Amino acid sequence: MKLARRRLDEMTSREVEFYLKDGGDLIFVPFGPISGHGAFIQLGIHAHWAEALSTLLAAKANGLVYPSVFQVYSGATRSFPGSVSFTFEEQSRILCHIAKTLNAQGFRRVVLVSGTTPETTGGVVAARTLFDETEIPFWLIEAERALYRPAVKAIFEGYPGNFGETLIGLASLRILGRERPVPYPDWAREPKGDDGEGDQPGEVFDDVKALREWGAVGFRYHEERHHGNHGTAGITWKDRLDIDMAVEVLEKSAEEILPALESFDRYRAWLEKHPFAYVEARDNLDAAP
Repeated sequence: MKLARRRLDEMTSREVEFYLKDGGDLIFVPFGPISGHGAFIQLGIHAHWAEALSTLLAAKANGLVYPSVFQVYSGATRSFPGSVSFTFEEQSRILCHIAKTLNAQGFRRVVLVSGTTPETTGGVVAARTLFDETEIPFWLIEAERALYRPAVKAIFEGYPGNFGETLIGLASLRILGRERPVPYPDWAREPKGDDGEGDQPGEVFDDVKALREWGAVGFRYHEERHHGNHGTAGITWKDRLDIDMAVEVLEKSAEEILPALESFDRYRAWLEKHPFAYVEARDNLDAAP
C-alpha cells in the first residue's frame, strides 16, 4: 500500500484501516517536553528530534507516526518562560494509554521515541510498565544514543562550532517540513567558550556537581546561559551549511537504528511462544564438582 501520509493525525481512519488490513502493524510514538533552552533552541526541540527520527524510520520501515506527545516531564528547564512540566507518573500514564490503545487496534509493534533526558526516564517507566501489564514488548528508542555511533559521529567530527541541540532542532524542523530561520544568526555563528560557571551558580556549582556524580538530586537552571545558549548554527563547513550536516546526522541515525527493528520482531515473536511462567530450579547445586 502506497501511503500519501504517515503521520497519523494527517490520515483518514479509512487509510489507517487499509494500512492495518494490508499487513502494516508498526507505529512510532515520539514524545518530549515543552522546555526552555535559551535564545537559540525551540521549546519543543526534544519532541521535534524524536518526531524527525520517527518520520525517517517510518518511511524506511513502512510504519506510521503518532503526533508528538508534549505532556512530558521537563525537569530543570521549568524555570524558563514557556516551559510546561508534567510528573513522571503523568507522562508514563499518558504514554501507556496511547500505546495500549494503538496495540488493541492492531499495531503489534509500538515504538516509543524520545530525544534525550529528562523525558527518557518517564519513557523507560512506561515501557517497563507496559510489559509488566501485558507481557507484550514495547520498545523505547532514545535518539541521542545514535550520536555516539561511529558512523554518525564521523559526520560532525571536526566541526568548528559547537554541535548539539541548536543544530539538531533546526534540522528536525526541516525534516518535518516546518523549517525556520536561525534565531539571532550573527550570535549563533559564533562558537561559545566556557564561561567558567557551568550550569549552576558559582556558589553551589561544585556542590551540585558532587551530588550528581553519585546519583541524582533535584536542581533547576537560574540563568539563560545555563542551558541551550552554547550551540552554534549557520556556519558553512566543508562547502555546506551546518544545518545540512545535521540533517545527514539524523538520516544516518535512522539507518543505524533500523536493523534493531528486526531484533524487535524476533523478540516479540519469541515471547509469544514463551508465555509468562515462574522460574524453576534446574541446576543441581548440591552435586559434587
